[in-house]
Amino acid sequence: MMSSSTVVVLFYRYFLPTATPSSLPPTKSATEQPASSSPSSAATIASGAAIVVDEATLQFFQINASHYLPLLQKYQYNICHTLGNNVKGRLLISQEGINGTLSFPTMHELKQYVNQMEAFDLLHDLGVPPTTLNTGGTAGNGEEARDNTIPNAGGGRLFANIDWKTSTVENNNCWGEEEGNNREPFPDLKIQVVKEIVNTGGTVHLDDIPKHTGKEICPKDFHQILLDAQQNNDNGKERRSCRDSTGEKKAATNNQKKEVVLIDVRNTFEHSIGHFLHPHSSTIMQDGSSTHTAAEAQNASSHNTEGHNEAYNNKTPKPALNPNTVTFSHFDSTFCSQYSESLKDKKVLMYCTGGIRCVKASAMLKQRGVEDVMHLKGGIHRYVEQYGSNGFYKGKVFVFDQRVALDPDSIVSQNKDVDGSSTKEDEHGKEKAGDKVVGKCIECQIPYDQISGATLCTVCRDLILLCSSCKSSLSEFHCERHQLWKNVYFTFLEKFTLEELQTQYEELMKLHNTTYVPPKEHKNVRRTLRKQMDKVGTRIKDLKEGKATVDKNAKRRCRTCFDSEEVCDGLCWGFWRSLQSPHQTSNGDGKLESILAVQVGDRVTPGPNWNVLRHGNCCNLAPESQPRKRSRRADDDAGQQSQSTPLNGESKKLGTVLEVKSWASGGNEMDCVVVSWDADSDQSATQYGRHKRKGHGNKNNNQKSSIYRWGAVARNGKRMYDVKLVS
Repeated sequence: MMSSSTVVVLFYRYFLPTATPSSLPPTKSATEQPASSSPSSAATIASGAAIVVDEATLQFFQINASHYLPLLQKYQYNICHTLGNNVKGRLLISQEGINGTLSFPTMHELKQYVNQMEAFDLLHDLGVPPTTLNTGGTAGNGEEARDNTIPNAGGGRLFANIDWKTSTVENNNCWGEEEGNNREPFPDLKIQVVKEIVNTGGTVHLDDIPKHTGKEICPKDFHQILLDAQQNNDNGKERRSCRDSTGEKKAATNNQKKEVVLIDVRNTFEHSIGHFLHPHSSTIMQDGSSTHTAAEAQNASSHNTEGHNEAYNNKTPKPALNPNTVTFSHFDSTFCSQYSESLKDKKVLMYCTGGIRCVKASAMLKQRGVEDVMHLKGGIHRYVEQYGSNGFYKGKVFVFDQRVALDPDSIVSQNKDVDGSSTKEDEHGKEKAGDKVVGKCIECQIPYDQISGATLCTVCRDLILLCSSCKSSLSEFHCERHQLWKNVYFTFLEKFTLEELQTQYEELMKLHNTTYVPPKEHKNVRRTLRKQMDKVGTRIKDLKEGKATVDKNAKRRCRTCFDSEEVCDGLCWGFWRSLQSPHQTSNGDGKLESILAVQVGDRVTPGPNWNVLRHGNCCNLAPESQPRKRSRRADDDAGQQSQSTPLNGESKKLGTVLEVKSWASGGNEMDCVVVSWDADSDQSATQYGRHKRKGHGNKNNNQKSSIYRWGAVARNGKRMYDVKLVS
């Protein structure tokens, strides 16, 4: 369980070369760093000195990345494990940099981690590869090879002067405290080697960042630009009201300032609970168009929650522009491709949570010819530390852990507590962010900003805002983009009659043939509609042939795991994964059954709670019968019930337990297992078991594995076993 005040640190670093300042302390090994150093002192250094990474060392690192990335992963695991088992969070490492959020039980552990990171030097701490790829000259393909000469140590301070954004977590800051469950921000520690620390699908490469990224500006300058834009807008209204004697508008003066356009590069669900207010009326995205489709734009306009598809009026401040992305990788294709031309004569301001996404988002726009692009240094986090709820940011700040969302004023007080310079008392007269709810229930439009992993769009699984009253009246939910589909698209079909299904099929056909045209512009949407039509058609056929029956009393199902609400409350994925909401014990005496024994290396097969909708077929299919790619939706055709027996005489899958761990965040029980199935493994799982027992925390990247419940408690009090031991 977490302590009374857990400390969370958010940080990132793109591996780019900069000049070496004289003000930086000399390189030391991790053990030589003084324990008294703190994140705040690191930030002080960062404000007056550049990053100590030279081009020669970075080039050497890039050439030998296949050698260094696994070592960096292991190095991070070693640091965290040395500090204790309560260091948890998520870290991404790639050739382009590092991106992470970690939680520590106290400030002491956080300071130790920062000290070791600040002192790290690539060659000093990780050495050089046993053999180098080349020593310059010409590569085998005839192209000139990059120089792989070993550089001098001291120029590889990859993590020096990172902007460490810290905050504290009290027991009552995490979701579920009202249920008596004090959960930590993260369920465990996960460190991954990835292609990009912010996924763009390869749209922006590391080399593009110094050439194309926008200008990074501090919170004070960002705030001042918004103030100036607001003032300029007021003056502009006066100018627009003045006409010469002929009735024509007066010509604009040469020094008239550019229109400022403020863009939120976060995802829609983040924007929905909190955002900056645009300083004035924007001419972008006022033409009824949308980043998705005309039909969705018309629906979004009727709800008026995103600030799209209508002109901003000058009386009521409107939110910053929301590109309507489900994931950041869509930003270039759904926003930049459509609006870069109209932004070329504007001053563009961007922001995100911590600043990392803006680095690439601004590069995307500049690559498309938008020149005047700036982004907020340190993101919303640094801005609200300085301005709280008195600035242009209103509402809550979404964070990717079990705190879910924070009030701006709480970030101010938390940061002061971390530095030990203040208490949590609000300034006199300061508006509390919690008093101002900017989000709205997608159905009834009442003020509402409680995001939950249990309320997902049934089509795209995007997080949505849905009040408890509306949620109780619906079996499945639809996001803003898919409101047109709310009466025709359902994941679970068991409750619908033949007539209702036929109506759904006809309406889906209309959407496919008349709304989403021309086909080239709506390929993905039309593909989704066709899949749903096939699914509904199969269900209709089964009902007609007597292979299925209608269950009008079917319980609501979790959109993620497909179990009924009596088993899962919807909080079973990502950082939401936690102890289920209060449940009844199966034997009625208040005691739970003991978890069955299992250990690394045990052989398992699909068990009594194996769900074909969630995990796929429980049998080994013949190679010719295996689909090229299975998806959760494709499995729907297999039926609406769990399946744990072989079909057509096929044998069940066999796998090996790689790890036994806790399913729930902060849970004390080891109630899930990591399994590698024989057909998916590139090496024997027993080798991985020996690797784990030696204390290494990372598994082989070539070995595929999945997590399954092993005694996790359902809401009905029963222990769930997705797999079982081979007898």
